[in-house]
Amino acid sequence: MHFLNTALLAALVPLLALPVLIHFLNKRFPQRFLFPTLEHLRKTAAERSRIHRWRHRLLTLVRTLFLLLLLAAFLKPVLDRFGGGAGADAGDSRRVLILVDHSLSMEHSRAGATARQRAAIEAGKIISTLGPDDELNVIAVGQAPAMCFSVFSRNHPDALRFLNALPPGYTRADFTAANLLAARLVDTSPATAAPPSPSAASARAEIYYLSDFRRRDWAQVDFLPLAGRARLYFTDVGAPDAANRAILDVSLPQVRALAGDIVPLEITVGNFSDAPLRDTLTIRIDNNQLLQHEVEAAPWSSARVSVPVPATSPGLHLCEVSLPPDALAADDRHVVTLSVLEKEEILTLSANADPAADPVRFLHAALNPWPGQAGSLLPRHHDTFSLDAAALAGARKIFITRAGPLSDTAAAALAKLLFHGSGIVWFLDADSDADNLARLGQHLDGVTLPITLGPLRKLESIGEDAQQVATGDFKSPFLHLFRGTLRQDLALLEFYDFHTASATGSGRILLRFADETPAMASLEYGLGTLVLMNFSVSEFSGNLARQRIFPAWVQDLVRQLDTAEPPPLSFTAGQPVQGEIWRADLRAGPVKDPSGRTVEVRQEPLGERSAITFTATEPGFYTLAAAGSTRLRTAFAVNPDTAESDLRPVDKAHLPAQLAEGQQAALIEGQSDYDEVARGRPVWQWFLLTALAFLVIEMALQLFVARRPAR
Repeated sequence: MHFLNTALLAALVPLLALPVLIHFLNKRFPQRFLFPTLEHLRKTAAERSRIHRWRHRLLTLVRTLFLLLLLAAFLKPVLDRFGGGAGADAGDSRRVLILVDHSLSMEHSRAGATARQRAAIEAGKIISTLGPDDELNVIAVGQAPAMCFSVFSRNHPDALRFLNALPPGYTRADFTAANLLAARLVDTSPATAAPPSPSAASARAEIYYLSDFRRRDWAQVDFLPLAGRARLYFTDVGAPDAANRAILDVSLPQVRALAGDIVPLEITVGNFSDAPLRDTLTIRIDNNQLLQHEVEAAPWSSARVSVPVPATSPGLHLCEVSLPPDALAADDRHVVTLSVLEKEEILTLSANADPAADPVRFLHAALNPWPGQAGSLLPRHHDTFSLDAAALAGARKIFITRAGPLSDTAAAALAKLLFHGSGIVWFLDADSDADNLARLGQHLDGVTLPITLGPLRKLESIGEDAQQVATGDFKSPFLHLFRGTLRQDLALLEFYDFHTASATGSGRILLRFADETPAMASLEYGLGTLVLMNFSVSEFSGNLARQRIFPAWVQDLVRQLDTAEPPPLSFTAGQPVQGEIWRADLRAGPVKDPSGRTVEVRQEPLGERSAITFTATEPGFYTLAAAGSTRLRTAFAVNPDTAESDLRPVDKAHLPAQLAEGQQAALIEGQSDYDEVARGRPVWQWFLLTALAFLVIEMALQLFVARRPAR
């Protein structure tokens, strides 16, 4: 216990002598007269005199205690409840550091106010307890903590303005990094930038954490840097039992989208509540195409849906996926950029130069089944007899079927294309394919092909002893279409012409026939991919060309042959955004954020292109367009950190377990608790009531312990 008005002590202590003074002033000194006849009265008077003395002593004690309690009440006694400011001398100033959670979860709204706004109100209450000599600083704890002042300051109004001007947060909160920053701040004296004495600064430091205490941010916070440096106080400003749903991710299962394609957007929705989710997803493309799709998710789970989106025209498209807004609206919207390319050319090779001949005709029909070559894939045919490096120039994806004997030059050119990133799908349906593969293997720099071929087996009677697929490695992206229930489509395939073959142990065997003969294999060589198919697409060599799955499988093989790393569809707020753009585009205009403000970017020249980097602070589209033009040169999609979408709080009873041994901490809330941290809990009223009780006792003694009348 401590006293706030110790300055009054010297003036009030002399009053304690007042009852003693009154006692001596009331003491009588009678003269003695001896009357032998009054011996009995003398004895009685002696007895009554002893009672009189004890009564005066008791009254003096009661009056002294009354004045002592009254004096203590005037000195304003307080109890040091939270180990706060009351524990120091009255002349010491306080050093207060407020850490405000500035993460996405703090944007959850309740009763018209977000947790961030409630934290600013609570911080204002803490600041109101500071005196003019008390020092203060504020840290906004996001992915990168930000300080209001570089050192502790007495400028309390600026700290309030900093709190009230905080924009919405869209990142996670790194309290471990904030604690390291707080430790450096506490250890630095504001005046001399040197470590202060423990009694002057460190012992008076108070750190307040204003947060919603979500699990993702608080499960592994390290408080060790603050051990012995400050007292910690935790204030919860979050909503109890906060429910939320969010769009967690939007992805594209293929590397690139081509004009005319139907692009499957895979959307992941999270349901962080006790109630099942059933709602409607809205997909907007360039603010003119509108698609909707139903989504369902069980309580405390996530669901993934695939929404087919038409890629109508080449160019850069802005796509927005949204749910109806809830109490945390920021994660109900997810944006991505879709880069749609022009039609892609596919080179087909065969011994027959006529593209209308079997089986090239079926392969071309699968690559582009639309009338007038309206599809996104444009097949171009070339014969294998005149194949050389010039004919293969620019080819990125090649399909080979019924190949005649390959020259050593052609095999070397194919191997070089593979090494530099091209993809080849080879249907092994020609008598010369065993020699062709052996010749290709000689140019793979010691890399062994996944299978070795024997003679080509041709069934005399169609339907008799046809081979069927028995097993497969369905984790391979080349068998993406046959996952789940679609795997039964493989059972419908029958193959009449195939090579006897065996696996070499190199690469991957993707499909096997019932007799364990490899039916499909893949090999990564350099930057490219070789896919070997031990069957034919000819209508007389199997029934593959007659199956509905055939065009879809061929087009999926084309997509999976892409080896280039696709550009990210979106970035996360608070993290660096990186990209490459033409230097001429960068000179045409600045990069602007979703609010229309110019963004400062760092550039690194790469020839005619530049690598740019900037930090995204808010979600939305960061765009670059030429001055005076609305046509976008480039765009970057930025979304909130969805790791903050789960609003379940950490059990605050376990927070002390994360503290260092002997570290002082307390859970507080409300103005009364802040006042008690600053000045202690006032108990003067109890001293006053006790003093009044002693006054009543004194009156009772006067009434009931009075002198008996003489008989």
